[in-house]
Amino acid sequence: MPRKLLTTLLTVTLAAGLAACGSVKDESSTSSDSSSGDAKGSSAFPVTVKHKFGSTKITEEPERIVVIGDGGTDDVDALYALGVTPVAVSKDAFAADGVHPWLKDRVDTKKTKLLDTMNGVDFEEVAALRPDLILATSDFTLEKNYQKLSAVAPTIGYETAWGKQTWQEHVQVVAKAVGREEQAAKAIKDTEDSIAEVRSKHPGLEGKTYSLSMGNTPAKIFTIASEEDFAAKLMSEVGLSLTPSVKNIKTVSGSPTGELSFEQLDKLDADLVVIAFTTPQLKKAFESSALVKNMSAVKEDRYVVTDVATISQLRSPSVLGIPWALDNLETGFAKLDK
Repeated sequence: MPRKLLTTLLTVTLAAGLAACGSVKDESSTSSDSSSGDAKGSSAFPVTVKHKFGSTKITEEPERIVVIGDGGTDDVDALYALGVTPVAVSKDAFAADGVHPWLKDRVDTKKTKLLDTMNGVDFEEVAALRPDLILATSDFTLEKNYQKLSAVAPTIGYETAWGKQTWQEHVQVVAKAVGREEQAAKAIKDTEDSIAEVRSKHPGLEGKTYSLSMGNTPAKIFTIASEEDFAAKLMSEVGLSLTPSVKNIKTVSGSPTGELSFEQLDKLDADLVVIAFTTPQLKKAFESSALVKNMSAVKEDRYVVTDVATISQLRSPSVLGIPWALDNLETGFAKLDK
């Protein structure tokens, strides 16, 4: 998997039709023409959004949007960044209230229903919401769900393959679908500016190395092992480079995710070591290792334990989540300024 694999692995570890409403049509031919508008409310329509599963033509501004996806928050973030409130979204299965932490001030559960889709989509529940558009560009189960979802309402999927689109591209796709392309440019710029601000604030990051990992399995650590990972690209934008010692390790199914046994933990050493654990026991086991205790990052206080949501957001960056995740690493970034 090209992106978000740590999130997916965590999900797997911890987990286990009506006619279309409104004014949107699904056209299953991949040769349909693509059109665009000026992104000013209803004047932006009609538009046609192409994706892997066909083309979705939208003739009027959608009013009842449902977001399906346990593989990221790109669609949800994009809607709220564009000032659009969905009628329902897939909930964050790892948050007590079901809301992604960076969206807590935006999601009003009286207006937006939280759907439990971790163990599968309840298509009848989705249909009962009478959606006129379903956004599912972050749904890693869409290959098997698309036909059923599109039978409920017109559905927009990922462009070519799950996890290939950048966070900017996700915003642009959603903006086109809801007729707010002008607002998209500002939303993207605001987030890009927040990244640039981190780099400007912390000149000590320039040229330094890091490792970014997750401990969710006994005696094993999953870590970024390629600069092609979305998190690696984001970290490079603030001036950091992936530590060379993890670049040639065993990867998971050819993805950017590396796998380390506890006999290889010294490979994580870098100018900044960032890791999250799913349980206190896993954290204790990791920190009890002599290899970890002897890391220069540990000895020199450049070892940072963050939470799973932060690692997942870095690996699956979204327009509103990026500033939140980078802010959570502020303490670590400051250590490199000394």
